[in-house]
Amino acid sequence: MADISVTLAGVPLTSCVYNASGPRTGSSAAMSKIAKSASGGVLAKSATIASQKGNDLPRTWHEDNGKASLNSEGLPNSGIDYYIDPKTISETMGESPTKPYMVSISGKNIADNLQMLQKISSTIESGSVNIAAVELNLACPNIVGKPTIGYDFEQMEDVMKQVASLPCFSGSKPLFPLGVKMPPYFDRPHFEMAATILNKYKH
Repeated sequence: MADISVTLAGVPLTSCVYNASGPRTGSSAAMSKIAKSASGGVLAKSATIASQKGNDLPRTWHEDNGKASLNSEGLPNSGIDYYIDPKTISETMGESPTKPYMVSISGKNIADNLQMLQKISSTIESGSVNIAAVELNLACPNIVGKPTIGYDFEQMEDVMKQVASLPCFSGSKPLFPLGVKMPPYFDRPHFEMAATILNKYKH
């Protein structure tokens, strides 16, 4: 069997494929199924400061044969405290405690994102949980009234600048790896503009 393991930002993954933060990652019960699979890691649902129900129903569509689906959920989630709670992580990882568990955040504003990153930092520093990495979601397009930050390059630059200034990233070695979830781009100049911003703040 081919070896598809990889080390990403210092995090070893037994497979280069793992789940996206999406509809089936909102609870420990759902994430435990991913932990038991061949997925290289487990990425939790993008969290907000407080729990929220998301968009009104109906917000999902499934093809009759089960081969396709569409969703516009609006980030229903249990709030950041749930996804960094030792009980949640233990229930999720179960018999796969060495598989990387990763947290995703998508605040309603930059202040929310900074607050959540500080919460995560404090939790990791306490030694009570093993959070391998964090995803900063700048790509979620399905929240009414909230623009996709990944398409607003000026705003994206400001977000990355403020995030990079946090104590958990300001030392010689970050407290944890931070990835950025980006929206799809279709024009080469947009790829270049996004890459310029991200490369400016890579550690």
